[in-house]
Amino acid sequence: MNLAIRCLSAINVVQLGAFRWGAMFLVLAVAAIVSAGVFFRYVLNDSLSWSEELAKYAMLWLVFLGAPIALRLGVHPNIEIVISRFPSRVTRVILALMHLAVCVFCSFLAMKSHDFAWNGRTQVAISVGDVSMYWFFVSIPLGMASMALVSLQQFLEDISFLIAGKPAQQDAFVAKHRPVLDEF
Repeated sequence: MNLAIRCLSAINVVQLGAFRWGAMFLVLAVAAIVSAGVFFRYVLNDSLSWSEELAKYAMLWLVFLGAPIALRLGVHPNIEIVISRFPSRVTRVILALMHLAVCVFCSFLAMKSHDFAWNGRTQVAISVGDVSMYWFFVSIPLGMASMALVSLQQFLEDISFLIAGKPAQQDAFVAKHRPVLDEF
C-alpha cells in the first residue's frame, strides 16, 4: 500500500505543481483581460468583443485547475462540528469513506464530462477566434480526474493510518504549500 501511496504522491506532486503554475497564470490572464476590457470600454469608448467571454473561459479553467489543489491541501469548505466529536479512529474511518466517495464521484464526473466536452467539439467560440468549445470544456474532465487521483491518495493514506496506526509521510506538495496556508 505504501508503494501505491508513493506512486500517487509522485503523480499528484507533478500534476498539482503544474496546475498551480497554470492557475497563477490564469489569475494574471483574467486580471489583464478584464482590465483591458474595462479600459477599452470606458476610456477608449470601443468595447472588445472577446474580453468577457475569454475571461469566463479562463475562470472555468481556473476553477478546475484549483479544485484539486484545494482538495489536496484540505482547504475546501467543510463542516467539522459533527466529525470532531467522534474518537480519532472513527473520524479516520469517516474520512476514509468520504475520500472514497469523492474518488468514485469524481471518476464518474470525469467520464461523463469528457463525453460532454467531446460533444462540444463541433461548436465554436466565434468571439474568441473560432476556437472549438472542446478546449474550454476539457478543463472539467481534467479537473475531475485530478481530484479523483488526489482523493484516491487520501483514501489510501487514511487506510494506511487505520492499519499502521501512524499517518503516512506527508508528500512534497503538502509539505511545501500547507504551511503558507496555516499562516492565515
